[in-house]
Amino acid sequence: MSRWLRQRSKHKVMGRVNRLLLLVPLCSAGALIGYPRQHAADSVSAEAVDMKTTETVWKPEFRLPDVPATLREPADRADYLAVHYWDHFDFADTVLIGRPEISEQAFVDFLSVLPYTRNAAAAVDTLYTRASAENTALYYFIELGDKYLYEPNSPMHDEELYILVLQSLIDNPRIAAIDKLRPRKLLELALKNRPGDPAADFEFLGRDGVKRRMSGLTAEYTLLYFYDPTCDECGRVKERLASTPIVGDMLQSGRLDVLSVSVAGDDEVWRRMDVPKEWTDGRDPGERLVRNAVYDLKAMPTLYLLDPEKRVLLKDASAEQVEAYLVNK
Repeated sequence: MSRWLRQRSKHKVMGRVNRLLLLVPLCSAGALIGYPRQHAADSVSAEAVDMKTTETVWKPEFRLPDVPATLREPADRADYLAVHYWDHFDFADTVLIGRPEISEQAFVDFLSVLPYTRNAAAAVDTLYTRASAENTALYYFIELGDKYLYEPNSPMHDEELYILVLQSLIDNPRIAAIDKLRPRKLLELALKNRPGDPAADFEFLGRDGVKRRMSGLTAEYTLLYFYDPTCDECGRVKERLASTPIVGDMLQSGRLDVLSVSVAGDDEVWRRMDVPKEWTDGRDPGERLVRNAVYDLKAMPTLYLLDPEKRVLLKDASAEQVEAYLVNK
């Protein structure tokens, strides 16, 4: 999935959560959520009658918490909904775990609520603390966290929320030490080069054979474009950036430097690559950026936008996000 499709899918997700939040003031013991999304009229009852046997058959569904009527402010209601979201979910029920139309959809909607709450850390910790009582549930929700928050092409990719997941797993005394090794490593990587932090400096080899450092660039803004010469998506993003008026205008005026760095592939492939002449293009010969995890480069290309002091403004951004930011500068 391209980053453009990721952004488009994210708009669809936010449309769902906006509808969900509209239900917050109306949540009651009968408020249900399903996958595919059910209409309120279809969710009044959780019972279905088998016409052949006339026996009542229970249909597993996800039930929202009952928001106290005394909470009238939208922010307070959203806080309550997020922290108590899983109150009625049985983490020991393998039937529910095995029904992604229930459990996975509930998780997606839960993530969509978190940006509206002031208690996101507590809400995430509540989920993973309860899930840790059963290994099946724990591993399932860890996989969902990876799928939606960590995978770079997920429409809900969100490093800040993923950091909350990793911290919850690491701090949970119920989780075995061996199961904390991966979260610790991922958290260490996620905490590098965050927005507001100084970007890690590095050396690169220019096309003229001269070694330079990223910190030597002097424009007001620096756009780091990490790429693989054999990556098709890298080529599409390169063309998008090269044809973006604001990028071209700022390059011409000297307010922007674009540093493109090949972090994979051999020298010959790199030298055959066409790069806009206004860009500074280089290569990481020893692939130290990847091997030493100097930057989180789990997907190609990866874009970082830096300010005049080489502090991170945008991390793992799309070309559209970079453009939108620069247009306002």
